[in-house]
Amino acid sequence: MKKFSRNELRIHLICWLTYIFIEVVLAGIVSGKFNNFFFYALFYLVNIGIFYFHSLWVMPLLYKNSKNRVIHFLLGVFLAYTMYLIGATLANLLLGAMGLRTSPLEITVRYIGVTVSRASLFIMFASGYFYLNRHLERKDIEIQQLREIEGLKYQLVVAEKDFLRAQINPHLLFNTLTFIRNASKSNPEKVALAIAALTELMEYALEDSKSEVVPFSREILQMENLIKLNRLRFEHLLNLNYTKDIQNGSATILPIVLLTLVENMFKHGILNDPLHPAVIDVRCIGSEIHFRTSNLTRTNNKIIGQQSGLRNIKARLEHAYPGQYSFEFGRNGANFSVKLKIFNTVTNPH
Repeated sequence: MKKFSRNELRIHLICWLTYIFIEVVLAGIVSGKFNNFFFYALFYLVNIGIFYFHSLWVMPLLYKNSKNRVIHFLLGVFLAYTMYLIGATLANLLLGAMGLRTSPLEITVRYIGVTVSRASLFIMFASGYFYLNRHLERKDIEIQQLREIEGLKYQLVVAEKDFLRAQINPHLLFNTLTFIRNASKSNPEKVALAIAALTELMEYALEDSKSEVVPFSREILQMENLIKLNRLRFEHLLNLNYTKDIQNGSATILPIVLLTLVENMFKHGILNDPLHPAVIDVRCIGSEIHFRTSNLTRTNNKIIGQQSGLRNIKARLEHAYPGQYSFEFGRNGANFSVKLKIFNTVTNPH
């Protein structure tokens, strides 16, 4: 079982407190009331417990060197649901004994269904956390091996590692899953679109990013998936002008570059001002790729982390296109703008 460092424990605590605070406030606003402290304490204890049980004990069963690992995994999933149902029921009974329930507990089909759906949410979180950790651990091992063999290339590999960590952004994942949860009852059509877009993004970030280059159209598609997710979340509040002109369908590009630049806009910029719409312009003409973004930024915005990510992109571009690209970014008055030009992109012969 994984042992957490002190820093990891601190990060987990902050993430859980943030999630609980947001969910409690949203639920309170929607329902018009807040529950007793013991209600939240008991049920979030069950939620957090099932999260770590599934991510640290059940998910690793899939990767055991055993012929029956799938059966063991399915049994583990069943056990996780059973434990959650028992834990939630015990919590309800305890609240009833303390006089904190307004009505006696009834074990009905509806009660079981609601409890199982709640368990599914945290099991889904746990599965995502497991695969994210697994992916990052593999990158750590690769980096350690390359450090021992290729000292001169080490700095570039570190930049690649940091870059990949940023792609499966917990900020994006958390916001999208929260949106899916809140819209699941009121707007199932949006939920279906959001799940489809997020699935493609995650698959692209985990699998296609391993390639040296990807089809330019594939990168654009995932960039548009990211735009779609944010349009679904913010609807008419999102003010964004997106234009594209792709004349060379066989061009290729480093994976995740444009996707990261657009994700930075949504993470750090102000995109809800109708007087200052954000701009994304992408063109591929002949052997040249042109990409430009511009968005309103806060005057007191701390962009150190953002520029660190941009410098990592610059390191990748320098390695892949030495002397054949230009990359500029920075404040331009009240806006933050990025301009990328690749003069001689590789053409996919297939």
